[in-house]
Amino acid sequence: MKVKRENMIDYYTFGSTAELLLYLGIERETLFHRAKLRGIDLNGTYTEADLAALKPQKDAYLGSLNAETEAEIEVLKMKLQMLESQLGFKDQQLEDRQDHIDTLRSSLEQAERNLEKTQTTVDQQQHLQMATLSQLDKVTSRVQRIEMEEDQKKHWWSRKKKD
Repeated sequence: MKVKRENMIDYYTFGSTAELLLYLGIERETLFHRAKLRGIDLNGTYTEADLAALKPQKDAYLGSLNAETEAEIEVLKMKLQMLESQLGFKDQQLEDRQDHIDTLRSSLEQAERNLEKTQTTVDQQQHLQMATLSQLDKVTSRVQRIEMEEDQKKHWWSRKKKD
């Protein structure tokens, strides 16, 4: 694009239609349609007024929105707010459930520790019981031997007295 100033008016010269389209940021069909409506000759040299007429007018587009479209926008905004509210509620539910899961997990860990302690205690009790039974068996067998010896002695003395 080249700029040339004559009689206090700037003239912009574009080497091709593609260069003009790139500058304006519009489609080819839109360019030809706007040029025809506004009576602009697409010869490669344009004034600021010509370029302004060919450029997209954002404010003009916004001004052309009718009440129905604005109402639809308001409805969509309300739906968006409702969905954001629901999302916040769901986020809170997720946090609550995660807290509950964490509580249950810590309770489970405590229960597992208690189970290990209980199993250790049961094992110790079983060892003590086995040791006690073993000692009891030894004592019982010793008592039985002593009783047998006493029986044998009694019989010997009793035999001797009879003679």
